[in-house]
Order: sequence, then structure tokens, then C-alpha cells
Amino acid sequence: MHKLRRLLFAVAAVFALSAIAVVPALGVTGPPVVNDLIHFADPPGPLDTWCGSVVGRYSDAGVEHYMQDASGNFIDTVRFTSIFTAEATGKSLEADGTATTRSSGPIDNGDGTVSFVTQFTGLALQFKVPNGPILKDASGKPLLGAGEVTTTDVFDASGNYITTIESWHGPHPVRDGVDICGPSIAYLLDP
Repeated sequence: MHKLRRLLFAVAAVFALSAIAVVPALGVTGPPVVNDLIHFADPPGPLDTWCGSVVGRYSDAGVEHYMQDASGNFIDTVRFTSIFTAEATGKSLEADGTATTRSSGPIDNGDGTVSFVTQFTGLALQFKVPNGPILKDASGKPLLGAGEVTTTDVFDASGNYITTIESWHGPHPVRDGVDICGPSIAYLLDP
């Protein structure tokens, strides 16, 4: 689960960094000044654990397309797959997602403050059997997060952080406090 936490933290960091990025004064949206396409594929790594109890190995793959205009606004589209394979049973669990993050700002709020708005849409994360079904939580709902999360970070005229306003629509198991470890551990350890 350590690697999954790092993955979730990386997604959260993208939100945070986009909101506090130093950007020039308001400008006209134009062609991208940054246009990067990144592919990655990591072979199975060293032994690790899933949810702190199942020993196994992770392998990750994905693609990211990041574009940023001269004003600092960006669009970041990511598709990733992380596969955890349990040493004891050889069973694998796939955590994957496809999402687009859009950030815009600074937006003049008319009261001496500015906002940066970041919107994350798509399939945030799902837990499934590779080439098989999505795992379900204890109530029978699919273990997946999808929909939209919007974060608005507000700063004063000097650039000092004031507050963050967040809203979301759609299922988000980690955000909603759903137990993802119980069903996934049961699957991975079932012979």
C-alpha cells in the first residue's frame, strides 16, 4: 500500500503545486509553451506490501500529456496502471485511472484576492482483477473513484495563502472513507 499511497500523494501534489505555482500576470490563453508527452513502464520492483499486510511486487506503466500556456494555465492528461502481485498466491490486483487535470488562474476575485482553480475529471482510481472485474466494497459497490473534484485556492494580493475550497461529484472511495484494503486483501490471499 506504500506505493499506492505515494501514487495518491502524487496526484494530490499535482493539485497543490498547480494551485501555488508562480504564474505571470493575467495573460491571453494561447498555444502551449510546454507540450510534453511522457511514457513510463517500470518492471516489477523490490518486495513491498499491499495495505501493509500482503507481501508482493508492484509494476507500473502509463502515459502523460502535459500542456501549459504562457499564462501558467495547464491541461494534464494521465493514464496509469499499477499492478501488485502477491508473492504467496501469485494473484494480481490492478489499480488504474485515466484523468484530466485543468488549472487556471490567477483569477481576480475583486476583493484584493486571487484564486487558482484546479479541476480533476475522469476515472481517478479503480481496483480490479487484471482483465477481470472491478472489486467491490463490503456493501457491494465497485471500488472506483470517478467524476469531478474542483479545488479553488485563494491568495491575498501579496501571494499569501488564505484558504482552499473543495467540492466533488461522483464516487471517491478513499475520500469517502470506504475500506479498500479488506476486499483487496481477501482477493489477493484467497488461493
